[in-house]
Amino acid sequence: MSTLIGSEIKRSNYRILGLVGRGQFGRVYCALDRQTGEFVALKALDRAALPTNQFLRELRFLVTLQHPNIVMCQAIEHLHGKRFLVMDYCEGGTLRQLMENHQRLHLALSVRLVCDVLAGLEHAHSQGVVHCDIKPENILLSLSAQGWTARISDFGISRLSQDISPEPANLTGSPAYMAPERFYGQYSHSTDLYAVGILLFELLVGYRPFSGLPAELRAAHLNQPVTVPTHIPTPIQDVILKALEKLKARRFHSAAQMREALLLAVHDRSEFLPEPLAIAPKVHASIVLREERSLYPVEQIGIMDTTPAPEYDRYLRRSMSVFLGHSQNVTERSYPMGFFDRRDGKASPLMTLSEPIQEFVVRSQTCFALTTRSIYKLSELAPQLLTRFHQPARIAIAPNGCWMAVATLGSRNAATLLSFWRLPQPKLVQHPTLCESTLGELIAIVAMSSRHVALISKVDRATRIDLFNRRGQVLGTLNLPVQLKQVFSTPKPFCLVGIDQARSILLIHLKPYRLIQIAIALSPKFVTAFSWGVVVCNENQLIALDYEGQQIGRSDIPLHPCAIAGYGEDGLAIATWHQGQGRLYTLSLESIRAANL
Repeated sequence: MSTLIGSEIKRSNYRILGLVGRGQFGRVYCALDRQTGEFVALKALDRAALPTNQFLRELRFLVTLQHPNIVMCQAIEHLHGKRFLVMDYCEGGTLRQLMENHQRLHLALSVRLVCDVLAGLEHAHSQGVVHCDIKPENILLSLSAQGWTARISDFGISRLSQDISPEPANLTGSPAYMAPERFYGQYSHSTDLYAVGILLFELLVGYRPFSGLPAELRAAHLNQPVTVPTHIPTPIQDVILKALEKLKARRFHSAAQMREALLLAVHDRSEFLPEPLAIAPKVHASIVLREERSLYPVEQIGIMDTTPAPEYDRYLRRSMSVFLGHSQNVTERSYPMGFFDRRDGKASPLMTLSEPIQEFVVRSQTCFALTTRSIYKLSELAPQLLTRFHQPARIAIAPNGCWMAVATLGSRNAATLLSFWRLPQPKLVQHPTLCESTLGELIAIVAMSSRHVALISKVDRATRIDLFNRRGQVLGTLNLPVQLKQVFSTPKPFCLVGIDQARSILLIHLKPYRLIQIAIALSPKFVTAFSWGVVVCNENQLIALDYEGQQIGRSDIPLHPCAIAGYGEDGLAIATWHQGQGRLYTLSLESIRAANL
């Protein structure tokens, strides 16, 4: 982080959360408005790269253009001679990032995003503005209940259609997306539509129609005909070819006309129905290292990896304590808990609790069992009750295991109080914080770092994330426009994994704020996270993702899983139950982890 961002920006109205991008004219930061708690993008402009006259021109465009498919400017910040544009924040990143995560997008999504771009261009063109640099890097994404919305950004080299001065040679844009006339310093509305044609081709095919060095690209744009692969439906081919005509008079006459033609090309065609975006990655087989019997159905697994062994023998001899939370014993109305030590494979007699275990949490070679009213410290001898609460609660334990946050539940399972306790012997360290009454049903409470806690709640058809520090102060509130069914913590600070109603995976990065939505080719039943990524399982297979949403591996797993747990760098325990018989498998995901290094 630069000296400016580290010191001078502290005097502004915004708190910097992290760098999210670099452009031709400066850096872009994710920031939080100190007054409203809203996320904004701070575009720090380089005075040398963007002289005052160009800065004023871009500002003029941004103030003029007010449209949901255009990233709009909210304010200007001046600090010690430095200039910042305060922009709408788009949490989905760039279209380029989405394309890289999914290799080739489904046609229905591609068409919807291109139509968004055309709607934004229609507005810009109506105001006499030609963007001149349409490309995936300049298309930002916002998440809504309907999915991604594309928004045009970076009007730094835009031109007014009535300008007659030649285009400056140093502001020519990106040769891969430039219309033939751009190489002669000419531009018009159809210049942008040509770039949209290149964009549509790339989204559907997976590569651009022309490639090479700038000189080679120039020759191709001027002379080389476009060939659209035959697997693209003919109506879509016609739209692409018309947008990429060499002579601008033969192209679409307006963004509205191209948008109408594109929508007509996909109207009432079954092959354009949405489908999972996942492209099946190369299969990396997981290795089953050990198998043990289980006498009861397992609902929770907790594993303490206590004695690392030499690398060549680390799975066969390592000392591991395995805790198993079983289903209710109906006759005795108790909840059995099993334990065995991997050193000798011997199991201890079943121990029972009077309430179901919600979660096992392993911290610093200590395993805690959490219920709705209690927290236990586990050992092979007996569970030790640390404390019991008067009301139902949800608990999050810090990554270092030194403290826990407790959210007391009220009506409809909404969080009413938030308190912090010292561990391992629980001691209340301050008076509980009163949570806002507008919070809906609490989905999860997560220790995001050694100093921060997040409460995740269902509110109407959305999801709300309230971030607190250890003093109970609210640091910010985030409203996601999707309703999550489950939320899981990860070893990566300020990163969560959610499953939404459409059963897709949502990676939630809070510092800086970024959302990555991944539609995977299975219905997620279990999720566990490692330092290198996230593993999602269904009834017979798993898919591994890195924290950028890239699918890095896939493997079959034992059938009929009823609980999973990750341990170490790449260990995975899976409990199964079928026709009255149970097994506990220990797997290695080393080959999948190696693929991500």
